[in-house]
Amino acid sequence: MYIETFTPTEAAAFVELPAKKIYKEVEHKIFPEYNPPRLNFAALVYLRLIKEINFIPVDYRSLLYQSLVKALEQNLSSIEIVRFVKIEVEPIAKEVLEFIKRFQAWKENLVSDPNIMGGETVFPNSRLTVRHIGSMLDRGESLEVIHEDYPYLTEEDIKFAQVYVKAYPSVGRPKKN
Repeated sequence: MYIETFTPTEAAAFVELPAKKIYKEVEHKIFPEYNPPRLNFAALVYLRLIKEINFIPVDYRSLLYQSLVKALEQNLSSIEIVRFVKIEVEPIAKEVLEFIKRFQAWKENLVSDPNIMGGETVFPNSRLTVRHIGSMLDRGESLEVIHEDYPYLTEEDIKFAQVYVKAYPSVGRPKKN
């Protein structure tokens, strides 16, 4: 099982759920308590599942999470949550794990140098900030337009830039333009 833990904001970006939803799950004590809150890989698998089937009552969600933890620890491919209803854990876990691995590999290639753009994280061999591209997508700019303006960026660069901006929001006051 994956060992690294994640912040609720990272988890929200990785599974494409609002951060508020993640904090609600933490508030309902679905996951083990940490201060500040940290989520393990099983929590990400659970959140990815909840994204698809959001009709499960809060009272039952903790039991579902515990079942997922047990399934991941024992390498079970599926779990039966109620009679006649099975959840295929393996494909969900593979999807989440693959996404995290690709994102982490992509993130390792980024450059953060105090001499380049004041230490802001930039794409390799450029002065283009990741935050700029990610925020363009958040403002509704299309992939095609961004790719036309910055042809050296791959589609993965553009999509992961948006995930990066959501996972690691700016702290402090916004910069004046």
